[in-house]
Amino acid sequence: MQHLSLSKGLPALLLLSALPASATAQGFGNTWLEFQRNDALISGDASVTSADANEKDFATGDFDQDGLDDLVVVRKQPAHTTGSRSNVLFMNVGGVLTDSTAAFASNSDVAGDQGFLTPTNDRDVVSVDVDNDGWLDIVTSTTLSPGQPKHISHPRVYMNLGQDLGGNWLGFQHQDARIPQLLLAGGAASWPRFTAVDAGDVTGDGFADLYFGDNQNAGAQGGGDMDDRLLVNDGTGFFIDQTSARMTGAMSTTDYTTAVTVADMNGDGHNDVLRQRGHGGGTSLIYNDPGNVGVFATIQSIYSGSPYYVSAGDLNQDSKLDVVVSHNSSDRFRLNTGNDANGDVIWGASTNVTFVTGSDDGFAGDSHVVDMDNDGWNDVIITDFDSEVAGCNRRAHIFHNAGGVVGGAVTLREEAEMAGSGWRGAIGLQINDLKGTHDAAFIDLDADGDLDMVLGRCAGMNVWVNQTISDAVGTSFCACTPGTAPCSNAAGTDEGCRNSAGVGAVVVAGGSTSVVADDLSFSGSQIAPNRPSLLFSGNLPANAGMGVVLGDGLRCVAGAIKRFTVQVSDPSGNTNWTGGLGATGGWAPGDTRYFQIWYRDPSGGPCASGFNLSNGVQVQFTN
Repeated sequence: MQHLSLSKGLPALLLLSALPASATAQGFGNTWLEFQRNDALISGDASVTSADANEKDFATGDFDQDGLDDLVVVRKQPAHTTGSRSNVLFMNVGGVLTDSTAAFASNSDVAGDQGFLTPTNDRDVVSVDVDNDGWLDIVTSTTLSPGQPKHISHPRVYMNLGQDLGGNWLGFQHQDARIPQLLLAGGAASWPRFTAVDAGDVTGDGFADLYFGDNQNAGAQGGGDMDDRLLVNDGTGFFIDQTSARMTGAMSTTDYTTAVTVADMNGDGHNDVLRQRGHGGGTSLIYNDPGNVGVFATIQSIYSGSPYYVSAGDLNQDSKLDVVVSHNSSDRFRLNTGNDANGDVIWGASTNVTFVTGSDDGFAGDSHVVDMDNDGWNDVIITDFDSEVAGCNRRAHIFHNAGGVVGGAVTLREEAEMAGSGWRGAIGLQINDLKGTHDAAFIDLDADGDLDMVLGRCAGMNVWVNQTISDAVGTSFCACTPGTAPCSNAAGTDEGCRNSAGVGAVVVAGGSTSVVADDLSFSGSQIAPNRPSLLFSGNLPANAGMGVVLGDGLRCVAGAIKRFTVQVSDPSGNTNWTGGLGATGGWAPGDTRYFQIWYRDPSGGPCASGFNLSNGVQVQFTN
């Protein structure tokens, strides 16, 4: 790789005028949320992390009860195919999602089966305590497995084995008898084509039951049409198919169900079933009968179009569950405004999501209702990979809930930088970062009180650290200020000067300042794509921290320069330098150092100098 020199031209620029140290955001829809990518927070072979091109679906939970949420990833060959894949268990080890599948999820009571390591055709997954022993178990939804034995073709339950007498966590075991052999209406055995699963107690006995959504449109794969199925917990974590005893045929009949939610939608204390049916089947709510709990009484249409996904969550802080419906051309939501005389929900108007700039770009995938910016108002992410049709050219959309009056109307809007090729949805996320997204998971990896985000994409797994409650190590300084130096129209306070991608590069430090731990790391974002990038440090700030003009940007660092490894930014302009930098840095407790990223920028950029720089970060080291 080409050697990059920072020494050329530096002395002559020391006397140049500095830029002001602050900046005011300009040209944005709403700077409501910021993420910084840090893929060093997920650890495993590239085939299940950075290079995993398989279809993925997530479930989270604190499986080993160490106070940290972990991540389950179920995988299959993308789209409407029969290709099976192994699943992955990422345990949260000190804030790093670490592939622990072989150690903790390879056990099974079926001879020759290796738990997660056995390839299965899973499309959905839920974490739930099925036997009420206080430990979260895992249930998968298996599809498109014609001719396969029951333990491969049917949903799989992985029981959490808890701890041994020494307090050591024992991991999961696949236990095949937990799910019965499922039969067609005529009594023949079949291979389920389930594309969705959720868990919740519908009978009122305190044990979680399971509802599976079926993909009817798969006749070519054989097995007959099973429709949706309700599996009732017998009180020990084993399940019995009681669909026909508790639901009418109209309730369980399906046309490509890809999303189900078991929740108390009308607030009567009993869980109902919300489901989406594609191909014109619409979105419907199946009500639990409060007079005969566990038997479903009525079905209500919520949306009559051809949705691809539905999710539930409280959007306006009134403690009622609203719905978000993903559609191929206009995603929308409906507010729960209360109940009619029969106890059914009175739904508000079908309201489209909105955009600062741009519009919906087609079919949708999974969606989640979650408070991303810790303001008490749930926001929404809608992913883009349609599980029936392959294609990774669309992108996920993050919609900001700006709040309002409790119980009143809300707006879900995709915020964006309105000029250039800047962020979409949230600061730090470029359009390419969101393309081909199967699912998203929200976990507080750094234990700072806000939710970080894991994206499962056609291009692999990415971790985005939420900056709402700043978990960054050190202090940002020397940001570019709009309009005050050549090429310096940066959009925010913690950015370098504008580059050929229309944004300013950002560097953020993570890990800790401990010299002994030596886990200080750095993440760069908004760098020009696919360009050599160099992290460097100095023992002094340049020009009292205000920087000096250099190339298209500002040099923030001076004194005794230390250079770290050269990285090449990815197509979205991201880089990472992980822990273990102390040997090169040579710092000691009490030292203060200043860090910055220098990177190549193609000719034709704002000033055409050929290179640019990020903001700076000041770090003071401890023991």
